[in-house]
Amino acid sequence: MKTYTEKQLASRISNIRSVENVMSKYAFLTYYKRFSEAMQKYWCAPDLEPTLTTNDRKYTGYAAVYHHLVECGEEDTRRDNEVMRRLFPDEFADKQDSEMWGAGTAMVHTITTPVIELAEDEATAKGMFYSLGACTEIDPDQGPKAFWVWEKYAADFVKEEDGWKIWHLVVMTDFKAPVGENWAKVNLAPTGSYYTAYKPDITPQEGVPVPKPYETFQDTFSY
Repeated sequence: MKTYTEKQLASRISNIRSVENVMSKYAFLTYYKRFSEAMQKYWCAPDLEPTLTTNDRKYTGYAAVYHHLVECGEEDTRRDNEVMRRLFPDEFADKQDSEMWGAGTAMVHTITTPVIELAEDEATAKGMFYSLGACTEIDPDQGPKAFWVWEKYAADFVKEEDGWKIWHLVVMTDFKAPVGENWAKVNLAPTGSYYTAYKPDITPQEGVPVPKPYETFQDTFSY
């Protein structure tokens, strides 16, 4: 086991705590549907070529990640706002999008069980987390509808001048099921080439490896 001076240990503890905070702050902003702010504050610079991987897709480069997280997120929210105006005219018929942004939704993605490994050079870090999601989405006919969405997150983080940022993010969705239904029988999470969602007839899927100690990013794998 490596021995650190008090100054080194303090630096490492501070950096690990900051990495954990980045992931949690990002989750809070996405709950509020402040997609653009979340991307600007907590994702790395475009020239670092960030990536986002889901069960069935991989988005490579800042423009692709931005389109999926921000543009598609905002488009979905505007569509949901229209549904809410139609279903709840007394409350929302005369409201602009800015006045009712995300009304009826509640995308709770808790950040739990952190496993964080800070590189010896303290320039990058790797993290894995589990998220127990309680999500309320907008059904076009029924309005707000509750789902359980449980996922694993794995991320590479890079330290920039203004702090730690998400560099590569993998979102492995184990299951998505309407509240009140048995997710062993109803699982809406996609199974794709990058991750296999929960199925009752297969073993639990590891997905990507749990972070291990490393010296520099060149010495480890990339999420």
